[in-house]
Amino acid sequence: MTAWLDSLSPIWLHLTTFVMMFLEGMGVPGIPGVLPMLALAESIHNHHTTLLQAILWGVAGNWAGSLVGYRLAASALRRLPANWRRVARSPRTARLMRRWGGLLIIVSRTFGSLRTPVTLYAGASGYRWRAYLVFSLLGALLHVGVWQTLLYRFGPSILQAFERAQGRLLPYLLALLAVVGALWWAGRWWRGRHGHELQDEPNSPER
Repeated sequence: MTAWLDSLSPIWLHLTTFVMMFLEGMGVPGIPGVLPMLALAESIHNHHTTLLQAILWGVAGNWAGSLVGYRLAASALRRLPANWRRVARSPRTARLMRRWGGLLIIVSRTFGSLRTPVTLYAGASGYRWRAYLVFSLLGALLHVGVWQTLLYRFGPSILQAFERAQGRLLPYLLALLAVVGALWWAGRWWRGRHGHELQDEPNSPER
């Protein structure tokens, strides 16, 4: 894995990070943005790129995605689910965003469970655009900066530990897969045999 990461061009890694951070910033759930960041950590250690460049590409993608998500939510409120529209239009949401909107926007950049609803509610509820620009940038800087720095510091050691452990773990994983496969086949065989026996039984005589 380390050799494969070393062979990747940092330009493609930066572009991949930008795209994944963009989608993540929009509020699309399940985006594995940590993977290109981990690859970039290895590239930084090999002096193919720098930590600052990796952070800048990630922040740019995350920030741009959050702005696009805000605009899409603001212009497409009627296409949101009905329960989301009710919440976005409620006075309670407006008060919450006025009071805690800045903190929620910053924190939501890091926590996926908050990222989607906060991005949509900010746009749909008419949260101030200039304030959203500033807070979303701060959130992107905090999110990408902390994660990329941690992966730069500890990512290569994690990969090396994984490579050392995979040789010892592989036989056990193969044995586990073999056991699971055998149990699955035995279960199918048992259900097939007893299912045919039940179908072949004659109907009980009427009393």
